[in-house]
Amino acid sequence: MRKKNILIIIICFWAANFMSCDDILDVEPQGKLTFEQFWQSNEHAVAAIAGLYSYLGSTAHDLKTANMSATAISPVESYVYWGDLRGDLLAVNPGKYAADQVNKENIDNLNTAPGDVTTKFTQFYKIINQANQAIKYIPGIKSKDPAFTDEKELMGEAYFVRGFVYFWLARTFREVPLVLVPSESDVQDYNQPKVTMDALFDQIESDLETAKTSLPVWYDNQVYSRCRATRYTAMAVLADVYLWRASLTNDAGVKSTYYDKVISNCNDIIDSRKYVLIPGVNYGSIFTQGTSDETIFESYANSLLNNQRNNLRSWFTATGFWLVPNNVDELFSYTTLADYRSAVPPAGPVPEKGAVVSYSPSSRYIAKYSSNTNDARWIYYRYPEILLMKAEALAHRYEDHPDRLAEAADLINTIRSRAYGISSYPKVMPSTTYEMDNAILDERARELIGEGKRWFELVRFATRDNFRHKELLVDRVLASVSGVQQLTLAPRLVNQESWYLPLNADALASNPKLEQNPYYN
Repeated sequence: MRKKNILIIIICFWAANFMSCDDILDVEPQGKLTFEQFWQSNEHAVAAIAGLYSYLGSTAHDLKTANMSATAISPVESYVYWGDLRGDLLAVNPGKYAADQVNKENIDNLNTAPGDVTTKFTQFYKIINQANQAIKYIPGIKSKDPAFTDEKELMGEAYFVRGFVYFWLARTFREVPLVLVPSESDVQDYNQPKVTMDALFDQIESDLETAKTSLPVWYDNQVYSRCRATRYTAMAVLADVYLWRASLTNDAGVKSTYYDKVISNCNDIIDSRKYVLIPGVNYGSIFTQGTSDETIFESYANSLLNNQRNNLRSWFTATGFWLVPNNVDELFSYTTLADYRSAVPPAGPVPEKGAVVSYSPSSRYIAKYSSNTNDARWIYYRYPEILLMKAEALAHRYEDHPDRLAEAADLINTIRSRAYGISSYPKVMPSTTYEMDNAILDERARELIGEGKRWFELVRFATRDNFRHKELLVDRVLASVSGVQQLTLAPRLVNQESWYLPLNADALASNPKLEQNPYYN
């Protein structure tokens, strides 16, 4: 109980004060206070791990004010800018930005330059450094604190966070430096070259598989089981990683092995019965109240506990900086039935009346994060995504196989059943793998809009089978912009090298071993 109280107090402290990575990791050189006095006890290890989760969910920086290029970008902002604004479901609200900022920093025009703040990955390497410290020093605590019994689980959390962060970096930049030791002194060589995407994914897979065997299956505290990594959290990320690995290889045997691993991890999560789809009428509570029965991994916030608030409401809602383009309406227009996830939810009495959650039809703002207490949750993985990832793996592991396509369709229809709240909802019935791809991408859009997923899933689908179906990305993104913008964007989109961001100019200037990504040379 003492350990649990310490962890929650630390989480509350960090969240309440919007503490950034700068406060811990910008102090260098890190001397005896950190390495000789800190890593002494169970409490120290728990504090370090709690800090990792706080950093991952940080909304502390605000790049919409002052000089954007001189401002750091927080992890959650990165999730939005890297994962959503380059896709077809979210766009910058020009009325909220200065004109020069829109032109210079607006990542959704796919014209990001190395000098733009949206290319900075500083905060992620600070998280990696903290994880590297934990991996190095936690094993030595037992000799100093005989009461230390949680080494395996805490090490699992450190490996999980490191693998999770590198997964974000690999999908965003393709090639970045791989750093596996902590920064400890001025004599270390911090200039590391970038490594290949395959090398990054090898390490990501290794870290997450290690975490999978080390993490607890579940925590006694319900909140911990949603906000800290469990064995099922590692499985969820691994399923995502293996989908990516399958899309990146042209070796049929290797590809099949990866899809089998996706299916296996998803099945373990499904069979655990730890997660369910909550009723559609309660869909909004997933984000505004948090720790729902369908959440696998989310950030923590609670305004009633030490005033833990975040910036999600101000970013997305009535004072929002981001808009939902009109093409999203078409995703919900294939049927006249009301969808709890759409701009027009059921009006009642059957199915029960729902509130607008995904986006407002008038303001075009995302409504998922409209918590009046400013403590909405940022969710990394939810149960419906597990069903969608398994459906994707089935469709490609057994290409055009009618029985497997039917099985995949059942998974999508399970999600649709919740979305409509009635038994006579429109069901998907694809007869080919390509039709299934389109069905999955459309359903992911409806379900996961505004959750930092879109660009990455478009790239994954368009990369598969040696870029055989680039149009899965190109057509969707072009449909979300005007005719004039289409003329500008089309030549960039067809070049797959442009799908990854440039390395930041400051990083290149400070590290002579780094080479810019090919598209930006």
